[in-house]
Amino acid sequence: MDLCVFGVDDGYAEAIIRGLRASFLTEAQYQQMKNCASIPELKSFLEETDYQNCLQADNPQIPTSILRQRLKKKLADEFEYIEAQSTGTLTKYLFHLRCRFMIDNVVNMIEGLKNKIDIEILLSNIDPLGWFPEIKNIKVLEGDDYSSLYRDVLIDTPIGVYFMKFLEESIENLHENRTLNDIQNLFREMKPEYIRTSLKKMWLEDFYLFCEQELMPTSQEALLELLKFEADFKTVQVIYNSIGNRDLNTAAKIITTRKQLCPTIGNLYPDCEKLYLQAMTLDALREAVKGCDNYRDLLKDAPDPLKREEFNVQTKTLDDIMYDDECRRYALAFDGQGSYGVFYSYLKLKEQEIRNIIWLAEMISRKLAKNHPGWKKIIIPFSHLGK
Repeated sequence: MDLCVFGVDDGYAEAIIRGLRASFLTEAQYQQMKNCASIPELKSFLEETDYQNCLQADNPQIPTSILRQRLKKKLADEFEYIEAQSTGTLTKYLFHLRCRFMIDNVVNMIEGLKNKIDIEILLSNIDPLGWFPEIKNIKVLEGDDYSSLYRDVLIDTPIGVYFMKFLEESIENLHENRTLNDIQNLFREMKPEYIRTSLKKMWLEDFYLFCEQELMPTSQEALLELLKFEADFKTVQVIYNSIGNRDLNTAAKIITTRKQLCPTIGNLYPDCEKLYLQAMTLDALREAVKGCDNYRDLLKDAPDPLKREEFNVQTKTLDDIMYDDECRRYALAFDGQGSYGVFYSYLKLKEQEIRNIIWLAEMISRKLAKNHPGWKKIIIPFSHLGK
């Protein structure tokens, strides 16, 4: 029934997204980019693609940091246009998609303030997809009281609910006779990646619940499967990255951290939770996930995290392997009709395309030989289809 009424409110916005699919770079264009000998040549090539308008005013010797910002700004402008055409549930859904980028921006701002970086520099480097007016209110703190920052500033932001929950859970983990100094030290010493991963876990669980409760069946069917895979991806990442992590020096600390960071949704949870929480080697992780989907196959080629010192630009990392499978799933989402899955998939695939361009720019700037394995570490959206 929802297919009959989807087009009334959301048909135009879906048509825009499906039209934007044509803007993705092709395999032939990637091959041409690989043949570029310099950044100006790469920029010149991109000016002949859909990225034309966002690059023409820049200097030919554009730094990769500025190039990344321009590409992200273009994606943000497209997303804002789609938001302007949305109503009701779709508007709320698109807001949820933005929250992930807001979390990145706030964590980056806090870490920058900790390192005494000027706030204007930090604001100039935020991801435009995660912009919100209140981010300008994050100021340098007196006495480095980061717990007050979370409580008094971040709760007034669009993503304040996640920060408030994070604050409450973090304080609960302290000993019973905690003092104000204990709380301040906790947030002063906490690593930004831990904060980021914890907040994104909360966001993913909240987004999953929204899709389950608010969306029509066709959108639910498409999105819940994608979000389950993303949750599983995050879980495998957390377990994998904690294997051999020197900051986690006891089994109890490893398991506690994993519980805090692994999503409580997905195909792995709760059936495989006991096994993956206790996995201390890559083989144990493979065994823990072997019963779900094709995760054991995905992990079979992952490098051993206990040998991180041997990783280099040639290494096909776990992230490379998982991103490749993600791209295939997101591309297939375009086969369905009347579903919000295409909005999510378009955003994720464009993020991958931007990663590809920046990776190629880095390879070109380093003047690596064309037979270097690093040139092959490109995951091209929609290239899996028809194979």
